[in-house]
Amino acid sequence: MSPDQCAAQPTCQQIIRAVSGKAVVNQPSSSIHVAIAFDENYVTPVYVLLTSIFRNNTSTNIVIHAIETGLTALQREELQLYCAGYASSICFYTLENSFAKDFVLPPTLWWTASIYYRLMFPVLLPAEVEKFIYLDTDIIVLGPLQTLFNTPMQGLPVAAVRDFVDSRPELGIHTPDSYFNSGVLLIERVEWQKREITAKVLDFIRTNADKLVYPDQDALNAVLVDSWVKLDTRFNTMFRDIPHEQSRKQLQQFLQKIVILHFTTQHKPWAMLGENKLRNIYFDYLRKVPKKYRRRYDNFVWNRHKIRKMIEIRLSEWAVDYPALAIGWRRK
Repeated sequence: MSPDQCAAQPTCQQIIRAVSGKAVVNQPSSSIHVAIAFDENYVTPVYVLLTSIFRNNTSTNIVIHAIETGLTALQREELQLYCAGYASSICFYTLENSFAKDFVLPPTLWWTASIYYRLMFPVLLPAEVEKFIYLDTDIIVLGPLQTLFNTPMQGLPVAAVRDFVDSRPELGIHTPDSYFNSGVLLIERVEWQKREITAKVLDFIRTNADKLVYPDQDALNAVLVDSWVKLDTRFNTMFRDIPHEQSRKQLQQFLQKIVILHFTTQHKPWAMLGENKLRNIYFDYLRKVPKKYRRRYDNFVWNRHKIRKMIEIRLSEWAVDYPALAIGWRRK
């Protein structure tokens, strides 16, 4: 599968009407298709994500589909060679620069226009890809994806894990546990396209910008009210799922059941002041990626206030991991 075979450069409206430049996917019917979307700022996390997928799914043929912006030809080639080293492949799709430029984008340190790219996979992927898993790039895969991929879809277009939202009446969501996180999605393409989900979500984004807190996720939830399969949290374990009062040793038992670990909120492992206790898992996989992409932090600065805060975070975690030692140290 060459980059030319996999590239598609339609505008947003052209994508909805007709997809041109489709990829030719020559893979076993047992393949698991995984879609990711990112820009040049997330190359390192992408390598970490891919490494975790390949190393924990060695008996499964994995095909990666990627919408990217800002990568050089060399970076795309390097990613292709890296995937090939794991007997896998990656197919690149490119959207025009104008896509999503007029969509709302809250001022945060971790959101870019790439959050909207996931909406385009169901209309971009080749027809022979009937089902696929979408994954955010702030994710580590800790187990086999086959169980998730085999989830019965019950005639619905999406399977997902609930997020920590009681209700969002402005989106038509009035009951608890009825709002999902869009970082992990199992998508059944035929049903998605039959219901014209992409067109409806894009229309909701354009006409309801004032209602959007988590832009693409809110729009997906508004369009898919009561029309999604609820997955177990082990398929999308988020920051608030983690028992932070437990030591790292105690967390090992918690981790045994997790298939997908999602570094939600601002507490990314590559953030200097990130407070996710499971960041060490990210760094374990980071050590396995090509050396030129082993960037530990993307916002580290020699600022005494931030350094002090970073030390405080680490010491508070150390106190939980080694309570007896911490008590003795405090007495001194």
